[in-house]
Amino acid sequence: MLRRLINRLLGRRRYPEGIQIGRNVHIGEPCWLDWSHGRHITIEDNVTLAPGVRILCHDASSCRRLGVTWVAPVRIESGAFIGTESLILPGVTVGAGAVVAAGAVVSSDVPAGVLVAGVPAKQVMTIAELDAKRVARRNDCKTFPSSVYEVDSLDPRLATELHEAARQDGGYFLA
Repeated sequence: MLRRLINRLLGRRRYPEGIQIGRNVHIGEPCWLDWSHGRHITIEDNVTLAPGVRILCHDASSCRRLGVTWVAPVRIESGAFIGTESLILPGVTVGAGAVVAAGAVVSSDVPAGVLVAGVPAKQVMTIAELDAKRVARRNDCKTFPSSVYEVDSLDPRLATELHEAARQDGGYFLA
C-alpha cells in the first residue's frame, strides 16, 4: 500500500505501458509484469494473480548470440487464478477459469477449466474435480468466517482454535 502511494505521488506507473487489464482483477504484491513488453500482456476480467507471479513476454536468451529477442503475447483469460510464485512464459494463454498452482512454470497454453502444476506445468485435474475434492473435504473440516482475518490482532482463543484446526484437522476453510 505505501509503495503504491509513493509511486502515485512520484508519478510512477504501477503497470507496464500498454498492458490491458480487465475489471475486478486482483494483482497481489509483489508481482513482476514484463515492463519492456507489457503491451503484449492481456489480463481479462475476474483474474487473480497471487503475490510473486511473474509474466514474461520476451526471451532474450539468444540476443547476444543471434542479435534477436523473441517476443510473444501472454493472455490470462477471464476467471483464471495464477498461484503464488508462478512464472508465465512468452506466448502462453491461460484459459478461462483455469488454475495455475503455486510455483508452476507455464511454458505452453493452459486449457480452460483445468488445474496445472509443476515445472514445467502439466495438467493435474479439471476444476470440476478440484471443486468436488474441496466440497468433500469441507465436510471433514471446520469452516470459519473470512472476517476472522479482517482484524489487526486475532483474539488469542481464536488464534489457538485456528492453529489447532490447521494442525489437527488437516486444515480449515474460510467462507
